Amino acid sequence: MTAILFVALALADLPLKTPLEQHPGIETVAGAVDGPTGRLRTFITAPSGSGPLAGIFVVGWLSCDTVAIESPAPRGVARLLQDLVRKSGALVFRMDKPGVGDSEGECARTDFVTELEAYRRAFAVFLRHPRLDRARVILVGISNGGGFGPLVAAGAPVAGYVTVGAWSKTWFEHMIDLERRRLVLAGADPARIGPALKALEEFHAAYLFDRLTPAQVAERRPQLRGVWYDGADSQYGRPARFYHQLQDLDLAAAWGEVRAPTLVVWGEYDWIMDRADQEQIVRLVGPAARLLVVPRADHSFSQHPDAATAFRQMGAGEYPAGAAAEILAFVARIRDTATGAARPAK
Repeated sequence: MTAILFVALALADLPLKTPLEQHPGIETVAGAVDGPTGRLRTFITAPSGSGPLAGIFVVGWLSCDTVAIESPAPRGVARLLQDLVRKSGALVFRMDKPGVGDSEGECARTDFVTELEAYRRAFAVFLRHPRLDRARVILVGISNGGGFGPLVAAGAPVAGYVTVGAWSKTWFEHMIDLERRRLVLAGADPARIGPALKALEEFHAAYLFDRLTPAQVAERRPQLRGVWYDGADSQYGRPARFYHQLQDLDLAAAWGEVRAPTLVVWGEYDWIMDRADQEQIVRLVGPAARLLVVPRADHSFSQHPDAATAFRQMGAGEYPAGAAAEILAFVARIRDTATGAARPAK
């Protein structure tokens, strides 16, 4: 048994439903950790050998999609994950959240507090991996995970952060920014979106501040019926309480505690996340942080000829290989630093 099999331990009997991904020259293990809703599938990859390695812990997105690289020719974020696995020279640890892939639980009913606890338990297992150099730990957060990445560390030293399409304001602010962009990109006249945006602001305020489901908002405020465009008690496939808990977060305070090198990556045509959120992370972290704007890139790390195409075909564009190379170069600087200095995030 090689050292990398450590993560599987007694939980290795979690059935693997799909063939394990393969990477040339890379050891790949499907393991499991004990999560708050049952066993959770993990994927651990590392270059062959026995020496200590820098480690990358991936904090994933909001949707109920696997972090496994399922396509032989992945695109967008999946291609970036493949590059991190194959080209970073690091031990890379990924976890499927409850109810995703082989992980036990039900993603559509899992709230954020439970999901965060799952990431924290997986991170604790990651830190005990025998090939990990704990002085060279890098957190890579993608989309929603890019925002709350510091909360996963929960005080453990982190040598560097990479965020890809993150958020850092309140969830309410984030959603109002998103709604304005969505209306315009869907074809609304920017000079005439005021009434529609005001109705959405009132809806989101009741939804998030009064901790109601969308159906309850429509019932209690009949004038807002027809405003909502998602589930009666859910949004983007997650339960309403997931977003109530996101609204409770103070991400600015969390990022304000980070002093480790931080690369904040944002696509020029990302209509999901606002540039101001990225700039705020850079300001909060200070001189150790920098913003990388990827020209013509959408929220899913793919490039398009214009913003309208990025809105309609998100994730289906060309891979921004230059930006990926900058991310890998950032990781390499930490990987090649013997003592990986970091201040714990709280």
